[in-house]
Amino acid sequence: MPRRIYSKPIASFEYGTRVYAPSESRPTYRVIAKDPDGKRIFLRFATEDEARERAREIETSLASSVTLPGRGTAPITVGQLMDRYLASLGSRSTRYAERQEYLLRCWVRPVLDDHPLRAWTPADSDQVLDQARASLAPATVQNLGAAMRALVTFAFKNRWLPREADPMWKVQYTPKPEHQGEATGYVPRDDLPTDEQCAALFAALAGQGHPDWALAMRLKHRSGLRWGELIALRPSDLTFSLKRSVAVVRAVEQSRQGFAIKTTKNRQRRQTIFPASLRDDLAAWCDQRPSDGLLFTGTDGDFANRRTVQRFWARAANAAGWPMQGPMSSIWHPHDLRHVAACWMLFDVGLEAPAVSAMLGHANTAFTLSRYVSVRGDLAATATAATDAW
Repeated sequence: MPRRIYSKPIASFEYGTRVYAPSESRPTYRVIAKDPDGKRIFLRFATEDEARERAREIETSLASSVTLPGRGTAPITVGQLMDRYLASLGSRSTRYAERQEYLLRCWVRPVLDDHPLRAWTPADSDQVLDQARASLAPATVQNLGAAMRALVTFAFKNRWLPREADPMWKVQYTPKPEHQGEATGYVPRDDLPTDEQCAALFAALAGQGHPDWALAMRLKHRSGLRWGELIALRPSDLTFSLKRSVAVVRAVEQSRQGFAIKTTKNRQRRQTIFPASLRDDLAAWCDQRPSDGLLFTGTDGDFANRRTVQRFWARAANAAGWPMQGPMSSIWHPHDLRHVAACWMLFDVGLEAPAVSAMLGHANTAFTLSRYVSVRGDLAATATAATDAW
């Protein structure tokens, strides 16, 4: 028996009405729905406009006779939708909820707070993103677009917006790569600080009275630890004999509510490495710390505050001669050392991409490759030399 092929509707409405395009076996546009009693409605039309118009009429009729979950208390404005959405994030991490709240409060509310929810259009979404692009980095604009998409999805799930009225339809918020063959989010090694620049920063940190953070950044520079993983380390997590490794089994989340221990990103327990040149200094530092205490602490002996260490970083970067955006803002941040570590593992040490992906805690090897591996050098010159004998 030949396999039956089911076509996809060209439009799906809130109450289940669907519009199908003509096919080889059915040369007309079809509208399929169910009335309030569950009886099937099947109609044929010569044009798409006629089919869509009839589908909307059916939807209007169903709207007056069908009660959907949440319909009685549906938000009227986009601002009310944002309030409902943020209140629903209790199961997500505190930092994620705070980031969503910040993005929506600073960029969406000033434009769409009192805007009617049913009148929210893709043009309104583009207006928000265009204003953000004037002052935000592309990665932050992408986060803002993702927050708006999450807001729309929340409205869809609660049936407060019909599926065909998508305010993010064809709204572009993901940055596009500048060169053919590069993936979005590609990090060129030439855009990162060199080993000489990093060494100057570490020396400046130590010279300004922060030898502990100089050592911490040296470890981050080669192990690729995230900030929350670095400040959650304990001396017992480091191994010096037989192999040099760092066990990454926990992280610290910093939010307005304080500090909290959490699982690592992607919920992965893993091991990463550090070079032999760090072994003696790390071993000596571990000997000075309680085995069950924190390896790197803040000024009060508890978890280190990200903002405090960033001030140390900025002063040291300025003293090291790094390019600065302002007196207390370097163009490179502590997280860039994670990128430096990834490039060191891939290109200098020569580890295979799956091993590097596992050590960095990436979700998969494809992400590692798209993030750091691309065409390097002069492609035309390389290809010309390779084809000289042909």
